[in-house]
Amino acid sequence: MPREDVALLDGPPVTDIVTSFDEALYCLDGRIDSRLTFGVGGIPDQTGRDQNSTEGTGRFVTQGAGDIVQSALFNAGVTLINRRDMGSAAMEAQWGIRDLSQQRPANLVITGSINSLDFIPGGGAIASVGGIGPRYRQNRILVGMDLAMTNNATGQIVANIALRKQLVADELGFMVARTVDNNIVDLDFGGSRREALHFALREMLQLATFELLAQLMPARQYEECRNIIDETMAVIEGERTTGGQMRRLHDRRAAEAAAAAAVRPPEPPAPETPVEAESGAAPIEVPAASASTPEPVPAPETAPADAAARAVEVAALVPAQAPATAESAQAQAASDGSDGSDGPRMQPAAVMSGLSTSELGPEARRAIDARSRALAETPQGAPAASPRPASRPGSAQPAPAPDATLVASDRRAARSMPTGDAAAAEETDT
Repeated sequence: MPREDVALLDGPPVTDIVTSFDEALYCLDGRIDSRLTFGVGGIPDQTGRDQNSTEGTGRFVTQGAGDIVQSALFNAGVTLINRRDMGSAAMEAQWGIRDLSQQRPANLVITGSINSLDFIPGGGAIASVGGIGPRYRQNRILVGMDLAMTNNATGQIVANIALRKQLVADELGFMVARTVDNNIVDLDFGGSRREALHFALREMLQLATFELLAQLMPARQYEECRNIIDETMAVIEGERTTGGQMRRLHDRRAAEAAAAAAVRPPEPPAPETPVEAESGAAPIEVPAASASTPEPVPAPETAPADAAARAVEVAALVPAQAPATAESAQAQAASDGSDGSDGPRMQPAAVMSGLSTSELGPEARRAIDARSRALAETPQGAPAASPRPASRPGSAQPAPAPDATLVASDRRAARSMPTGDAAAAEETDT
């Protein structure tokens, strides 16, 4: 009914405007001295392009660029002074209820304009076979702007940036033409896309604001924030822009790293190669020890009493000196229970015990000498002093371990053993 409201179509929800450069602007918060105040002047549309349609005449480019820059400054966390609309303050000053001298001055003001809007000739293609085929067309718009930051106290321009962007619009469709019952049936359907012009201008103005603020700071101070900007969204390479400052910073770091490497202490020399003979022979190499032959482990030093006891213990196990003739050797073998083919069996007691005579004390050396003399004076027909057969020379089997009672008694005997001729006479009497 005419008196009832028409139901409105619900579209997507209302959201805040987020661009690709918001994070970089947020990163600048706290990096700029809060004592500096910023303001935004006029940023008009200077393209001179109007848009005519059935709804009327309008501008292609937004007329609120200054407000967009003011929002970008607010996101950067700077001290912002309103210079976009002073009507209220001026009116209150005329009424006498406001003293304009109490207003804070703006130290730095951003001004500029959107000054270029070019329509680049596009292109397209249509392919049809039997009245059926696709079509494609593309167009582009080039928009540019210049912004500057001015020191209000001196009128000096302290930062400047010029940006441009190509906006893409394309169209894709499909057409079908047929004759049905002498009637021509023509179907054409498709779709078109175009970047949002005013949203693209917002991104350009936000990036320009970031550039103007960053140009006032050392490169090290805003490096982290600039790295947030994706290179697929913005490429700034001018010599007097942040791109040039970052290149100089990287070159300076590379030079510092090269200088540090030059003063670094030299590397230790490589191990020398094996010495070769002058005649060109193969290098002299020391053969490695066989894994099956263990390295001899030196015997630990013991007290003189223990060394003497070991010498007496081994001396008791050493048989008499071998006979000089074959007959005597056979007789000796018969008495020992051996076949007589093992050769001489007399070895110094110190060698068999694993000790050298230099490691023994005076008491032990005298005991060994007495034992050796007693064995030499023993008649050849007498039985061996020890009932145990001596180990064969060169045999890999170790000598049997002495009995604990025998070791203890021999150690006591070593302590009370006489020396010299008395020891020899005592052994002979025994």
